Amino acid sequence: MVKALKFLIPSALLAAAIFFACTKADDTLTTDEAIDQALYTVQERGGLGSYGCYELIFPVTIQLPNNTTVEVNSYEEIAQQLRNYFQTVGRPKRGAHHAFSFVYPISVTNANGEIIVVESEAQLRQLRAECKGTFEHHGHQGHGQHGAACFEFVFPITIVFPDGTTAQADNQRAMRQIIHTWKRNNPASTERPTVAFPVQVKMRRTGEIITVNNADELAALKNGCQ
Repeated sequence: MVKALKFLIPSALLAAAIFFACTKADDTLTTDEAIDQALYTVQERGGLGSYGCYELIFPVTIQLPNNTTVEVNSYEEIAQQLRNYFQTVGRPKRGAHHAFSFVYPISVTNANGEIIVVESEAQLRQLRAECKGTFEHHGHQGHGQHGAACFEFVFPITIVFPDGTTAQADNQRAMRQIIHTWKRNNPASTERPTVAFPVQVKMRRTGEIITVNNADELAALKNGCQ
């Protein structure tokens, strides 16, 4: 009996060591998993991207988990900034807070081509409450590749303001500046600027350039991304 115990004790110690080693490994995420999770968390909160109702207008300024801020021009740049962050702080822990946040204001477009200036986290959450996206059918795995964005506008595009005047945006930065300037000058307006149709968009997943002739076609395109 004593001899049997001598064999059992080392075996038990080995099993315990393997168990704790596996548990420790399971406490961390790969960098790609953490990036997918961070992108998913922020987009789900605002109803953004392929699985939501709105597309983000870049550039935007984001605040990383260490409170540093940086301007980015695409979701790919957000992912790279997160990658740099994780390389600095070490392998991300499972269950820890890794999400970035936006520095407001930001602008988004909805499925009707309206351009919405979002001035706070509360306003972004309100937009999400109005959104009937399908995030509940998707998890964060692979989100950076499949769910980050549906399409991007091909510039130049024309913006139509509620009073009927127009402005041409030659790139994303110009579009953001035009919209934010209009909002500062018209803070009480309940109407929103829109893109002028027809407009061309580039599909993120395929790279295909599509001409969209009206708001109904844009809505159908956006809904098809889900």
